[in-house]
Amino acid sequence: MAELIGSYDWATSSLGPGSTWPSCLRIAVDLMLTATAQIVMFWGPDFVALYNDAYAPTIGDKHPRALGRPASENWSELWDDLEPLLKRVLEKGETVSAKDRPFYIERHGHPENVFFDISYSPVRDEAGLVRGVFCIVSETTERVIAQETSQRLAAIIESSDDAIMSIDLAGTITSWNAGAERLYGYTAAEIVGQPVTVLLPKDRSEEEQTILARIRNGERVDPYETRRVRKSGTDIDVSLTVSPVRDATGRIVGASKIARDIRARKEAERLQRVLMNELKHRVKNVLATVQAIAMKTFRGDEHALARAAFEARLLALSKAHDLLTAESWSGAELATLVAEVLSPHDGANLTISGPQLRLPSDVVLSFSLALHELATNAAKYGALSVPSGRVDIHWSITGEDRPQLTIAWRETGGPVVEPPRRKGFGTRLIELLSAQMNGEVRVDYAPTGLVCEITAPFQTDWSAIPSGPSVGR
Repeated sequence: MAELIGSYDWATSSLGPGSTWPSCLRIAVDLMLTATAQIVMFWGPDFVALYNDAYAPTIGDKHPRALGRPASENWSELWDDLEPLLKRVLEKGETVSAKDRPFYIERHGHPENVFFDISYSPVRDEAGLVRGVFCIVSETTERVIAQETSQRLAAIIESSDDAIMSIDLAGTITSWNAGAERLYGYTAAEIVGQPVTVLLPKDRSEEEQTILARIRNGERVDPYETRRVRKSGTDIDVSLTVSPVRDATGRIVGASKIARDIRARKEAERLQRVLMNELKHRVKNVLATVQAIAMKTFRGDEHALARAAFEARLLALSKAHDLLTAESWSGAELATLVAEVLSPHDGANLTISGPQLRLPSDVVLSFSLALHELATNAAKYGALSVPSGRVDIHWSITGEDRPQLTIAWRETGGPVVEPPRRKGFGTRLIELLSAQMNGEVRVDYAPTGLVCEITAPFQTDWSAIPSGPSVGR
């Protein structure tokens, strides 16, 4: 800046050539240029700007064009704010100072709200007349923003319903919010400074060491369910998340823990299990009653085949119910369902493959019965009736704009296939399933083996993962 000021054509400015400058201006410039503090000086009624090297980066792309020009030209965006401050010093001889004073400035091609510690003082000539404004400034934007962020974070933590605490690397509790007090029963005065292990049940004493080891490695412990002990001595179910805490240099100095009370959810899950078990029990009773009715209805050797077929269908239906009950009637994995229905048959003759796909509950029952009929017919007349026969069950999802689900049953190596003379129960079930899925069914009685293919629009609530790993057996 000394070079720039020395080479500047001051004759074109209101200050005039440097040789005509008053001694107070020259002395002030010398003091400014040798200082390490950020200093800008505004001289005369036009507030012509002069500044030092420490100040230059503060004004961004205003440097160096601001040098020697009236402040109103280069600080136009904040002139309504800056001019009254400068006039208080120049016209009234006051010293203006402030901590973390906000300013609106455009210095990097975009608007910014910034903060400065400022001290604006008068520069007087020999007669005591104020000739300029000597401004010592220090930008505090980063600190102010960090402080505001810290205050907001502290407010969020304090008002959070979750239990939030911090510990050091020795496992000592260093902070404790109101949510933690409500959850665990300890006040901050009682618990801060205590080892965090006071919150651990005896059977989980090693858990904290594992957590601290991961934190020291910079890992975040994702939410997991565990148990903790309240001040009253009672255990409590919580979902716990643990993250490393770093100091200003990035060194890990501790951990923050967020615990969420999941007692209500756990109780709801327990009640749901009870209800599901009751539902399972009632369904079993109904199926057993139906089976008893069938045995009474299909008495005699002449009805033995019909009774056996009916009981096999009831068993397939029961297995599907078991799968649905285990999943709270939310649906079932297709691979699991296929494997369960085909479990009575030799797995060496079966190939099951396809992407992960979860069928909704309203499709599961129909699909299991249709699959059972295909397997039963294959065991009687088709590929599963001979050792050399094989059945391939494969499903896939194709298309992006309008994805389609295709489920195919293919038999090979079995006896020569002949088309049936009439439509059987299994065919009707398959047609019912395709209608339920808003799809189409194709059955090909090729001599080399039966092929049954169901194509249906893929529904997003089927929870498929088309890009995920395939399952197979």
